Amino acid sequence: YDALKEDVKTAAEGWARDGGTIGFISIEGEGIVGAYCVADKIRDEAQDVVKALKKMGIKSIMLTGDQRPAAIGIGSQIGLNEKDIKSELLPEDKLTEISDAVEDNEMKKKCWRAKRAVMMVGDGVNDAPALALADVSVAMGEGAALAMETADVTLMDSNLNKLLHSICMGRRVIRTIIENVLFSLIVKAVVLGYALAGKASLWAAIASDVGAMLTVTLNGMKLLPRKTKENDIAQGSFGEIQTA
Repeated sequence: YDALKEDVKTAAEGWARDGGTIGFISIEGEGIVGAYCVADKIRDEAQDVVKALKKMGIKSIMLTGDQRPAAIGIGSQIGLNEKDIKSELLPEDKLTEISDAVEDNEMKKKCWRAKRAVMMVGDGVNDAPALALADVSVAMGEGAALAMETADVTLMDSNLNKLLHSICMGRRVIRTIIENVLFSLIVKAVVLGYALAGKASLWAAIASDVGAMLTVTLNGMKLLPRKTKENDIAQGSFGEIQTA
């Protein structure tokens, strides 16, 4: 490598900064005669997804087996800080990173705070052990079969916008459940109060029970998908996601 021309070294270093993996071609007796660069294509929506996750209060960390210069080159293009980029990791190293994060959350867990969860997103065979250990695991639909079998959630394709949609849908489901439970308890408490006061009849109790059932059912139906939202997801619209 030291015998290479300076322009070749400069080009190779530039490729590395841009997130590429550098390789060299050599001939016995003549040394290195050529260089090439192989790089992963960054998905068009990746940067917007990272920004949206940050607005939602979700910290993103990149775990990769690529060399440090290539990892930093890719991470910087999607908006990650160097401290959030873990590079040159073997499968067991990824497993250790996820294990440490899960254990750290368990140590910080308090009864008056919601538990922090660790989500792992991967698509390769090497990601399967870490996917199995994470609190929530997501596999990309175009990834390895082992990763999809191990993960809790499998996206039908590799569109990262659907990852955001899944997170927002989960939050909406939890919020809807809380709304329905609170509404039902309030209705029961009101009817019970009237009954204890001797001002409630059997038919009033039946009507309130059926009315509450219909109300929580209709409230739950708002989670059903609509065609306009599906189009927004496909086109990368984050209007709903940012405010979730």
